Amino acid sequence: MTNLSLDHDYEGRVRQAQKLLRTHRLDGLYLVAGPNMRYFTGYSAYEGGWPVWLSALIVPAEGEPTLIISEMHYAIYEAKGGSWIKDVRTYMDGQPPAGLLGDVLKERGLAGGQVGVQDNMWFGDSELIRTAAPRTHVTSGENIIARLRMVKDAQEIELLRRANDFCVAGFTQARESIRAGRPEYEVGLEITQAMLAAGSETMGVSGHFRDWSRRRFQPGDIVDIDIAGKCGGYSSDTARMIFMGQPSAEAERLYRVTVEAYEATLAIIKPGLPAEEVHRVCANYMAKHGYTQVWKVGHGVGLGPVHEAPLVEEGNRTPLEPGMIFTLDPGCFIRGGYKDLPIHIEDDILVTESGAESLTLYTREMIVIH
Repeated sequence: MTNLSLDHDYEGRVRQAQKLLRTHRLDGLYLVAGPNMRYFTGYSAYEGGWPVWLSALIVPAEGEPTLIISEMHYAIYEAKGGSWIKDVRTYMDGQPPAGLLGDVLKERGLAGGQVGVQDNMWFGDSELIRTAAPRTHVTSGENIIARLRMVKDAQEIELLRRANDFCVAGFTQARESIRAGRPEYEVGLEITQAMLAAGSETMGVSGHFRDWSRRRFQPGDIVDIDIAGKCGGYSSDTARMIFMGQPSAEAERLYRVTVEAYEATLAIIKPGLPAEEVHRVCANYMAKHGYTQVWKVGHGVGLGPVHEAPLVEEGNRTPLEPGMIFTLDPGCFIRGGYKDLPIHIEDDILVTESGAESLTLYTREMIVIH
């Protein structure tokens, strides 16, 4: 684990959100369990539940927020140190929670008001609000949430820097572990162990669109090591390729162009540049050399889930700001074979006052295992 303080200014974040609520003429925010609840309180209940667990942070445009969790989760909440929220309401698991939610919405002046929610909220939560307070109008509050979360403070930057260091441990282990004849799951476990030993809280190891299998590595394989370290709740997102044996001329050329596209794009990143321009420069470089960048070249990283603002894609004119951290992920699916596998590299990039810095301190040279 990290020695960094995790005492973020959660109350300050809520006060900033309240200012934005008033600016956007919304009466409040309704945030479910997950990264957004954690961002504003330092705590998150379990996500989901059947048919629905009411776990919500209710933030009025004026006044104090309320946290609602089940009595079962409250014991865990206390064991984890609670949060700065003074008004915490509970209900028994199995008890219909709509009545409690309706009471809180009424007390906070939100029954019949305009309430912003996150765009990926479950349908069950929308129905719960409708049942609890039929006159409450639910609308998107994603612009308020994203506005706050996409610019990291110094502490968040350091947490993501550490999370990237854990990925370096994973790449190093992958290079040592991948050998012809070894099953994928064994190598995945060794990468996991290396990252956890380095200090990662949890992590992800996967190729694209596949789980670990009992398939054994073979000469000629192209291996996508796409991994995420985690520090203080903040997750990185990085990738490197490992070639088992001398790659084909086409694979070698694609990898070289990918690295060149990365370098050309990194060089133009600076405050004020529209996010879409980062994607455009990268995609144009790939296209100039005969390749198509079929995915957006980047996305924000932080508390997750994996992809967050800013999305570095065509059409997003959000100006880059110091403190933003997003992935730079140029690449292309290799022609003929490996249809589910891109050749790419992926770093986490910090926008600085004068330019950009990669937080992923691992070689971008081609890695070939003979």
